[in-house]
Amino acid sequence: MQQIVKLKSSSVITLVLVTIVICICLALAVWQWQRAQDKAHLLVQQEKQVNLTAEQVLALPAQQSNGLLTTISGRFLPPFVWFLDNQILNGQVGFDVLALFALNGYNQKRVLVNLGFIQSLSKRQTPSIALPEHQLSLKVLIKSENLAGFTLASEASMDPTQPELLQYIDIGFLAKQTDEQIFPLVAYQQSNNPIIASPHYTHVVMPPEKHKAYALQWLLIAVAAAVVAYFAIKKGAHE
Repeated sequence: MQQIVKLKSSSVITLVLVTIVICICLALAVWQWQRAQDKAHLLVQQEKQVNLTAEQVLALPAQQSNGLLTTISGRFLPPFVWFLDNQILNGQVGFDVLALFALNGYNQKRVLVNLGFIQSLSKRQTPSIALPEHQLSLKVLIKSENLAGFTLASEASMDPTQPELLQYIDIGFLAKQTDEQIFPLVAYQQSNNPIIASPHYTHVVMPPEKHKAYALQWLLIAVAAAVVAYFAIKKGAHE
C-alpha cells in the first residue's frame, strides 16, 4: 500500500515562502547577469569607437550617442553657470559645475557641459568662478540617458533666490530659464585638461565582473534556500 505523506501546515507555509525567496533571488541573478552583459557590450563598443566628430555624435539618436567620447570646440556663454548640489567626491561634499557651451558651426543650439566637481565652503553658498572667454576645445563624454538621476526633488523645489543652484539636471527647465535651445544631453569634461573643476564622471561605474559576482551570489542564495527548505520539509514529514 502506497504511503501518503501529509505535510503539516507549517511545511506548506515554509514551501511557499522559500519558493518566493528562490524566485526573487533567481530574478536578481538574471538581472545582474544581464547588467554584466550590457556593461561588457558598452566597454567593447567604447574600445571599437572611432574618432567621431561632435557633429556626428550630436546627430545620433540618444541611445547611440550615450557613452561616446568626442571633442567639442567653441566657447562658454556667460553668465549661464549652474551648480549641481549634493555631490560627493573622495569624501568631500560640493557641487558639479555646469555651463552652457556654444559650439562652432551651431548658431542656435547649445551644449550643457559638466566641468566636474568643486568643493563647497558653505552648504548654501555657491562658489564664485570665472569661465574662460576664449575659444577652446574640450574632450567630453556624452550622457544622453537618465540625466536627472535619482532625486526626490521637483521643479518646484528650485530655489528662486539662488537660480544657479540645481538639485538635478533638467534640460527643459534650463532651456526655459535661459531662452536658449539646448541639446538633450550632458557633455562631461574628461580629466585630460581640467579647467576650473575636477572631472570625475565615468560612464561605466561598476565593471561587468562585479555584476557577475553579484549574479553568482544571488544564485547561491537561491540554491542554499532550496537545500534548507528540502531538509526542513523532509524532517517535518517524518515527525
